Amino acid sequence: MRGALKRKSAEDPAARYCRAVPTVRPAPRYWFWSHDIRPDQVAGLAMPGMRLQRLVSYRRGAPASRRFAALYWDDDGAIAAPSRTWLVDADAAAAAAAGPRAAGVSVDVVPGSGEARFTLILEPQPDPARTFHPDLSPAAVAELIDAGHTVVDLATYLRGGTRVFAAIVELRTGHHTSFFPALSHADVRRTLGPPGVLPTRVRAYHSPAGWRLAIVGERIRGTAWSVHVDLDGDDVSSRLEQHRAYPLDLDAVGHGLSVRFAVVAAA
Repeated sequence: MRGALKRKSAEDPAARYCRAVPTVRPAPRYWFWSHDIRPDQVAGLAMPGMRLQRLVSYRRGAPASRRFAALYWDDDGAIAAPSRTWLVDADAAAAAAAGPRAAGVSVDVVPGSGEARFTLILEPQPDPARTFHPDLSPAAVAELIDAGHTVVDLATYLRGGTRVFAAIVELRTGHHTSFFPALSHADVRRTLGPPGVLPTRVRAYHSPAGWRLAIVGERIRGTAWSVHVDLDGDDVSSRLEQHRAYPLDLDAVGHGLSVRFAVVAAA
């Protein structure tokens, strides 16, 4: 039902950089999200008329079991449109080669080796203006924005103890992107609210000071929003229902024996 939550389990959480006003598609008519998805179960979630919006890799539990969370929106009425696909566990070179088709990114840091492996959502056709960039510092992300790129998607991870970012960017004129690499949850509304920035991508990570959020936003008014972090699966459901909202963005982070979610609720 429109505006109603549909959630499935696979088995039954500053600096600011800005670069005017873009448009975003209307709220989805239908959507669902799922978590605790094993790698061999991702394909089973696809259904006609629904487009993969977010596919995030995480590890949880003592054996660091590999899992995914996924968010699907309706395909804006284009039931016959080509579906998005995905590429799991690509190295940096393979991810860069797929950059022109990339629409979403998440990162798995392999336990022990520390190797970064990238999961990409892929569009049916390439866009020559779109590129993928791994191992970026916050300043490097800002440089891309200042050079006229908009951030299509973002992931964050640790590389040798240093927090870095992987970004899909697109060279686009007349567009505005804001980037906040390390906001506390308490800072989100007072930082984004006054300039009218809508958070379109929220990536949560745990720091010694607690949960921090790396946020990409666009200066758009007219959309009610709230950001929620450090949630379990039932919390995601209740927050969205409480705000009568849909998930504009979703993130999942393995945290000890469990997984914690961050969500942008939009209405």
